[in-house]
Amino acid sequence: MNKRQYETTFIVDAHLPGEQIDAAVDRYTAFIDKNGGKVHNIDRWGKRRLAYEIAKKQYGYYVNVRFESEGSFIIELEKTYKLDDTIIRYLTTLVPPAALKEERENAQKEAVEADKPEKKAEQPEKPEEKPADKAAKAGGTESDEPAAEKSADHKTGDADTKTGEEKPSE
Repeated sequence: MNKRQYETTFIVDAHLPGEQIDAAVDRYTAFIDKNGGKVHNIDRWGKRRLAYEIAKKQYGYYVNVRFESEGSFIIELEKTYKLDDTIIRYLTTLVPPAALKEERENAQKEAVEADKPEKKAEQPEKPEEKPADKAAKAGGTESDEPAAEKSADHKTGDADTKTGEEKPSE
């Protein structure tokens, strides 16, 4: 049969000691490997509050596992989840081919970008100009306010730029 990629997320009882939580995660990853699957990624999200109480529990330890397997194995995996008292909830889904394609493309882009030499290393750095130097080059004077703010803020009592006459204040 054809192997496909799946994601399984399960919630372990957070009231268990850390060693038992780790043992449960190891037990399920070993179960996947033992039954012909290949684990690609284990993402431990950690202890989180549940959206609603499940069996009088408010917290759970979330684990997400990405693996490759045959479709018939999923039934066995979920049967073992159901029989395990330490597992509060579980969900196993097929990773869509479009998501796999997108991940491969992103990985290729990152690899290409990592191989490119940086342009900054090739070009010598120019010393930064001080605001006074920039104003001197532009022919103006150094000021705290940009020119656009000055003209917008000072509307009253200014001279009319076309005629040179002073406008009455509003």
